[in-house]
Amino acid sequence: MRFRSKLCLGFLLTGILFTGCSGGKKVVLTYDKTCELELGKTRIADITASGFTDQHSYSGKAQIDSSSWENFYAMKDDMTYGTMYAANRSSKKVDFEEGEVFRVVIDYRDPDYDTGEILVNGVNYNGYTRDQIKEAMSGAKMTLDHETYLNFEDGKFEYTFQFDDDSETVSSISIDDGTDWELVIR
Repeated sequence: MRFRSKLCLGFLLTGILFTGCSGGKKVVLTYDKTCELELGKTRIADITASGFTDQHSYSGKAQIDSSSWENFYAMKDDMTYGTMYAANRSSKKVDFEEGEVFRVVIDYRDPDYDTGEILVNGVNYNGYTRDQIKEAMSGAKMTLDHETYLNFEDGKFEYTFQFDDDSETVSSISIDDGTDWELVIR
């Protein structure tokens, strides 16, 4: 009986360890208060169904090659919502709309379009300073604090905040789930 109790406790602890260390955190971006994107899960079809279009559409994006990706330049109502990188992790071509978004780049310096409201896990980083970002990202591990970059890791996700040389205000954000290391550049 004692052996069974220890065995069950061992399985329980192993399950907790594997669950806790599996990168169970997630990144959710909210666009225009109308569309939620979970990095690594949301497909381009979900984004277009919410009324977003690809600023640079062309027929070459009809499919994504196996183990590759394509970009989606999200636009809505003459506002930019950044670049979404859509992955195809399979061994055969898939329709572009079936690609899963694994990286998002938000650039607040677009000279042609205003950037729409984008919340990253509930935070709108537009206008944030270094100190505000450090406070908002306090639950993540800071891996780089450089003049023009702040870098954080949170589970399997990497956040890179970029600053212009003459500014303490964030100019762009890149959030990545690590999928690009598995894919082929074509």
